[in-house]
Amino acid sequence: MKTVSIPIKITLIVFLLTSFSFAQMRVGAGGFLGGGTIKGQSLSIGTFTASAFLETNTVLFLEVTPRLSIIYARDFDAILPNTRKPYYPYLWGISLKGITTQYFENHIFLEEGFGLLTLNDRTFSDTNSWSYGVVLSLSGGWDLRGFNLEGFKVGAGIEYGITFNNTLAQYSSFHFYLNYSI
Repeated sequence: MKTVSIPIKITLIVFLLTSFSFAQMRVGAGGFLGGGTIKGQSLSIGTFTASAFLETNTVLFLEVTPRLSIIYARDFDAILPNTRKPYYPYLWGISLKGITTQYFENHIFLEEGFGLLTLNDRTFSDTNSWSYGVVLSLSGGWDLRGFNLEGFKVGAGIEYGITFNNTLAQYSSFHFYLNYSI
């Protein structure tokens, strides 16, 4: 568990330092819900996916917003009634992405992300393996914020994470997206 806490501590330190040194700081929080697939040392499994994230602008990167996310993906059977499987495969992990956003007419936006990922593979009951890789995301939708950039953004998106060691865990997600900026 120590390998996961170090990136979180570093990100929180960066968030705190920039909040004191950057007067125009905006903080956002949000998440997504959807469906997708997971894969470890197994065939692809249909899953529901959920994520929560925090983001802020920093002095270090004016056009790129760092976003710290937690991802969770579990077999669809876990939420279906009357299923009696002894184990429901899942993955969970943490990512740190850089997000860029383009705006079009009438508050329509397109958001791209790329970053580092660590995933805990639990696709089998006897598997508990941490793997490291990259994550890519693409979202689009409607920006409901006003001129002061406070409020909601809603939309839909896709996300793909792949790791390069241990069980080569990976996931994909097609989801609905919500973001609130303060």
